[in-house]
Amino acid sequence: MQRDGAPVETANDPGANATRAPDQGLIPDANPWTNDAALPEGVGEEIPTLFNDEAATSEKRVALLLPLSGQNAALGRAMRHAAELAMFDIAADDFILMPIDTAGTYQGGQNAARQAINAGAKMILGPLFSESVSGASEVAKSANVPVVAFSNNRRVAENGVWVNGLIPEDQIARAVGYATTQGKYRFAALLPQNDYGRQIAGALQSVVSRVGGTLGRVAFYQPGSESLQQTIRDFANYDARRANLRARKAQLNAEGGTAAKRALRRLEGVDTLGELDFDALILPATGGDLRQVSALLAYFDIDPSVVQFIGTFGWNDPGLFTEPALKGGIFAAPNPENWELFADRFARTFGDQPPRISSLAYDSTALAALMARDENNMSEAALTNTSGFVGVDGVFRLTPDGRSERGYAIMQIGPEGAKVIAPAPASFDQVF
Repeated sequence: MQRDGAPVETANDPGANATRAPDQGLIPDANPWTNDAALPEGVGEEIPTLFNDEAATSEKRVALLLPLSGQNAALGRAMRHAAELAMFDIAADDFILMPIDTAGTYQGGQNAARQAINAGAKMILGPLFSESVSGASEVAKSANVPVVAFSNNRRVAENGVWVNGLIPEDQIARAVGYATTQGKYRFAALLPQNDYGRQIAGALQSVVSRVGGTLGRVAFYQPGSESLQQTIRDFANYDARRANLRARKAQLNAEGGTAAKRALRRLEGVDTLGELDFDALILPATGGDLRQVSALLAYFDIDPSVVQFIGTFGWNDPGLFTEPALKGGIFAAPNPENWELFADRFARTFGDQPPRISSLAYDSTALAALMARDENNMSEAALTNTSGFVGVDGVFRLTPDGRSERGYAIMQIGPEGAKVIAPAPASFDQVF
């Protein structure tokens, strides 16, 4: 028999509406998204319920802070749906999820956290954007309510406020470590001149030295600027390498003889002469910026068949897979199989393809629902279990300083798209 499960309280009025779902029980294999059983009627619908203070003392109330209005409202709604799927799968009868709008702002994060705590929230999931996380964390910390945010900005992490996004520094660390197993130890980086690039730059030295590599030149460029071409020309040491080629050709012509002529023939079609001082290049750009930068790197004779290009999860974009300069490039990402299963189920349930980061809402809600099954278990000690947890995006764990760690696969771009060349570890004794 199907029994009533945990309600989802919606909007900014904790008592306005609710959705009910069956309690599926604990998931023995920690992979609930593979369940293809028919979903019950009422999924995604809103059913009236009443909020009362007495219930707040016996129910496990968890707030879900998302941008449900403004320019990111569609993303917020999709993440709410993902959280609902996790609740339908895992939550017990006394688990209540309360989505509250942050509008994607600092003040919105503050207001949403205050409403959540006033409504009896024992934990806050979200917000999504670092600005909103900063606002929410001020309120939540004063009330001793843990926050598991969806941001990937480590700067907003602190004790009691966990950043559970897909953190680019960790992706680079995984890819750099893999590159050293392939004999690449001399690293350079070409970074956008913005907060994202500076955030990456701050972690590179420790990331590279930790795996036994050396970090050489680190250059910044202004995306879309007129100076971009000159920046990459200088980074590639193109003029000096061109001068080396001209000098060598002149020398061979002066020498004459059969051997010199053979050497000249070998230099036909060569644009530069002289090795670069790096054999792996970290490129955290994405989208159109990455397309432009990679094309200029090839133009100024940085050969991706010689230099290992290293990116982030932002490279997981089919629009980039046909770029010749990115062929052979690697990046770290969650194993794709679980995501494909989750995305298929999401689409069948809600009628739309989910945005890629919606898995963060599923995994964090599943974590909260599991924690809520045991009395007094929404604690820092439970959340920072060193063995970690398994979700759509693979194994992850929260650390006492507010950060998260994940097990990533290594993907490589080839003629038929990106494929896994090194699977994600299944446990943390294989990761760090």
